Amino acid sequence: MSGGWLNGRRARIEGDSPAIRAAFEAAGAVLAGEGEHDIWVHVAPPPAIRPAHELTHGEWRASLDAGLDRRFLGARDFAEQCRARGRGGAVLFVGAPEQALGADQAAAAGALGNLTKTLGVEWARDGIRVNSILTHETGETLGHLAAYLVSDYAAYVTGAVMGITLDD
Repeated sequence: MSGGWLNGRRARIEGDSPAIRAAFEAAGAVLAGEGEHDIWVHVAPPPAIRPAHELTHGEWRASLDAGLDRRFLGARDFAEQCRARGRGGAVLFVGAPEQALGADQAAAAGALGNLTKTLGVEWARDGIRVNSILTHETGETLGHLAAYLVSDYAAYVTGAVMGITLDD
């Protein structure tokens, strides 16, 4: 990856993705914990897979909370901070594809796709881009695509839901 794509940018990554962390650092981003940041990435943890007929209502709600609610609330808080300082930013959601992990995960991922598109349009006027990557990929390709989507090279990409297919 070409260095410098994200020079001077502060990125907060919630969740575990060594490939995204490495790609962001290679592109010049400073990884931040709390505090002001220009980029907010949410990486969903791998969920337990359960057939729909075995899901309890509590498990269903927990999946929607983890896969959708927490992401919306985090993005909303990030967008509020961007507006308060008068600068745009980039939101990136990363997780598994819709049909991969059961009915509860499919519902959350499908809703996340629609949320991504809606926020991408609604927040564009504030300079806040919102995109998603839905994949099982955890390697270098994921890191490079993530770095691209939050960089200025993708300044006009918002509301996109992308996937990465694994080559076997």
